[in-house]
Amino acid sequence: MGGGGFMQHASDTNRKDRAQRTARRAKFQGNHSDKTLLDTDVSQKIDFSHLTLEQIEQERKRIDHFFRAQRRKSFLIGTLAIAVVIVLFTFLYQFIF
Repeated sequence: MGGGGFMQHASDTNRKDRAQRTARRAKFQGNHSDKTLLDTDVSQKIDFSHLTLEQIEQERKRIDHFFRAQRRKSFLIGTLAIAVVIVLFTFLYQFIF
């Protein structure tokens, strides 16, 4: 009558999946999830021992410039949003009263 084919397929699929997970655990020594790495609070220090002091200072300036530009952009967007809200409230106030 049939019906056993699907159950056999499901059983084979589960067996293969378990075998793959076991192989991944063996390969990554139990650490088979990227999420566990991202969720940890322990961050590794970046090793700059191969860089000269001048290169380290240049990298610091580059990073500082990037974050300064991001802060400037956020400030401008926030200021623009506040200005739009004030203008809207001013127009609404004029039309209501």
